Amino acid sequence: MRPGKTSQNGHRKTQFKSLDCSIMELADDIAYGVHDLEDAIVLELVNKERWQLSAAEALKKLEPNWLTENIDSISELLFSGKHYERKDAIGGIVNALLTSIEVRPVVNNQFESPLLAYNAYLEEGMAAVLDVLKQFVSDYVIQVPRVQIFEYKGQQIIMDLFEAFSADPERLLPESTCNLWRKACGQHDDGMRVIADYVSAMTDGYAQKMHQQLFAAS
Repeated sequence: MRPGKTSQNGHRKTQFKSLDCSIMELADDIAYGVHDLEDAIVLELVNKERWQLSAAEALKKLEPNWLTENIDSISELLFSGKHYERKDAIGGIVNALLTSIEVRPVVNNQFESPLLAYNAYLEEGMAAVLDVLKQFVSDYVIQVPRVQIFEYKGQQIIMDLFEAFSADPERLLPESTCNLWRKACGQHDDGMRVIADYVSAMTDGYAQKMHQQLFAAS
């Protein structure tokens, strides 16, 4: 099997996927491109000038559609400083993307099952819109040093927690999770998976609090 495409975050994408997986992948891409943009505006990681010079100008050069034709008014709403106007703009962008999704046969289809023979796709023009949004988020939000520092700290917290729980699960895991870990080990399953699931289910705030309890000097 040939390798899939590489996504903007550097991870490889599978070449073949089921219909439901293609829908989830689109939902994830839309969340990355649109809702990360909203978070960046709220946190003042990007300003209107940077948006206008980069994303808005790039969007105006694309094939005309509802979003590109209304990008000036959308930009005003995004950076108006009013919560409800920003929400209206974000909702409009998401709606434009969602309503442009269609189910089509997979190119070079090798499968008989409809679940694999069909995938969900964004209409070509709106796919280009989403690419612009994702690139803007990557260039001006994800890759900036301040965000990279936060991301590194988060990764370090996760690794520290996993190593601590793995080193002494009987003592550190909560009782319910410890029981699952014992059961997995008793059935010759991977107890580490139980620990990984436990850590991955933590909210950011809970993980930070737990890390402080385990590693901060008293």
